[in-house]
Amino acid sequence: MIEDAKSSRAWLLDFGEGLQAAIGYHEMLQVLLSAKLFEVPCTPQYCREVFIFQNDILPVFDLSSLLVREKITPLMDQVLGIALYQENPSHPIRYAALRLASMPQSIFVSDEQACDLPADQDYWKPFALSSFSRDEVVIPIIDLGYLFSEEFNAFKYGESD
Repeated sequence: MIEDAKSSRAWLLDFGEGLQAAIGYHEMLQVLLSAKLFEVPCTPQYCREVFIFQNDILPVFDLSSLLVREKITPLMDQVLGIALYQENPSHPIRYAALRLASMPQSIFVSDEQACDLPADQDYWKPFALSSFSRDEVVIPIIDLGYLFSEEFNAFKYGESD
């Protein structure tokens, strides 16, 4: 799609197994290949690893583990997207990492592409702000602030009882 006055830039993220989502273009700080990760015991399957970034310990969220409940083998060496988020506008900017199956793609999205999530993608609803259609595929837009929030993670989403 060609940029015009009615479109916004976004990152299209591939989590593997056909799981794709988008975030705002300003929400991705950088992408890292082959980063050194550290496993943290007694943590949810979707957030078992951390990454040291600018002298801070960042959680690494694996959305494929969260949604499919199993670890997906990435197509390339581990790709991490360092994301920026705020739980609400009065809070400071924070960082977290997303495990990706491949490099994110820069795309343009317009209001005309807006659509509802289909019933077979209900698993995105807890943390999807909206969704749009691209090449006949419905892509959710992730609410990073909620995904990384204590409120969301207190539910231990994706964990079996």
